[in-house]
Amino acid sequence: MIFIVARKTEKLPWVEKYRPKFTRDMAFPTAKVGRQKVDLIEDLKKFVISFFKEKEKLNDANRQIRTYNRTHEEKDHQEEKKLPLDKAAVLLEGPPGIGKTTIAYALANDLNMEVIETNASDTRTKGALESKLRETTKSRGIMDFVVQSKKKLILIDEIDGLYGVTDRGAVPTILNLIENTQFPIIMCSNEYKQSLKPLYNKIKRYEVNSLPDEEVMKITRKIIFKEHISGISEKELELLIKKNNGDLRGVINDLQGISQGSLDKNTKELILKLNRDSTEEIFSLIKNLFQNVNTLKEARNVTNKSDVDYNFLYKWVNENLTSYIRLNSEIANAYENLSLADEIFGRIRKNQYWSLLPYFYDLFAGGVVLSRKHRTPDQSFHRIMFPRFTSTGFFSLSANERLLVEKIQKKYKVSDIEVIQEFIPFLKLLSGTSRKQLKELSDWFEFDASEKKLLK
Repeated sequence: MIFIVARKTEKLPWVEKYRPKFTRDMAFPTAKVGRQKVDLIEDLKKFVISFFKEKEKLNDANRQIRTYNRTHEEKDHQEEKKLPLDKAAVLLEGPPGIGKTTIAYALANDLNMEVIETNASDTRTKGALESKLRETTKSRGIMDFVVQSKKKLILIDEIDGLYGVTDRGAVPTILNLIENTQFPIIMCSNEYKQSLKPLYNKIKRYEVNSLPDEEVMKITRKIIFKEHISGISEKELELLIKKNNGDLRGVINDLQGISQGSLDKNTKELILKLNRDSTEEIFSLIKNLFQNVNTLKEARNVTNKSDVDYNFLYKWVNENLTSYIRLNSEIANAYENLSLADEIFGRIRKNQYWSLLPYFYDLFAGGVVLSRKHRTPDQSFHRIMFPRFTSTGFFSLSANERLLVEKIQKKYKVSDIEVIQEFIPFLKLLSGTSRKQLKELSDWFEFDASEKKLLK
């Protein structure tokens, strides 16, 4: 274990500063179930309220069943009743950054509830998934037994990001936990997954759309007014919104980044170049952290200079630490620090304790890389892996990158994440073999000069 010294507190991220606390403060995205449009907030409120009413009736009935079973022979025992799955859990499916998590928290605040949040994509085995979700769905704090505490709402994020778990093991595990949950569950996902179809068949799946550009524009204008920003024209705002392709979180992050720089005649060029989490920058950052950093101060300097989203960088460190740290004792220490970082971030999100953000950085960056005690000069090749799944910042593409993705999708029906993780690395490999190969690929996909440059 290493000891952490506090550093100067970063400013509160605007995505948190301007996150709506209640549903009345929100601009609601449209949603549908099947082909039927629905009032998402009203539907979710009815779902939560109905859950507790049904659960109370069920618990009363089961108490009577248990009393009956204690006084009768086993062959005469009655089975306890269970709540239908569609009354215990719902799924919100839609692109990253459109406010699915915010909806869950705002709904909980409306109903004076506490949110217990977990992330399904962080688990690598069926056993870990089962343990994590069981703990979440039956979680009761010690104060629950002393005083009447708030009711709880379970939020399971990135349900479509399960990996390291076979579909046959993951889906039954989730269904079993839903069947036995003591609290209503809202799950979130970014895209439809064929492997999760058995789950979709059992619960209500809301297809949530991005906010219209005009709604994003209203929110952006309010932030500009409150932050006293000047120097961004209406056309530049439209360009910023179009660049993020419906990702409100991306728009707000970009706006904060622009406002902290110099707003001048090059604002349009800056917007076009904005790409907070470019692959090249992250690859360089991960290499620097694991291969060149030797002190906590150096780790801080590396993360301070980076514009990469803090939660996104955390996922990259998590994914790649075993590529650089090989001793079991050091890996255990690294994961312990990563776990503590995750716990601190949970407190930050839950209680808005943003003064703890420096400790989060120190633990997941410095605490992890400095767990590697045997630090000999390392010239060997380390393959840097994309996080298997992430919903934070990954789709914040530059204008040229977005066009590249769209042209690939005209030829093949694949998601954004598949294009970025699988197609583009493969195309780079192919185009690097010869100029002729690059030309043939460019002709096939109709890439222009700027898009071809992205493959070099």
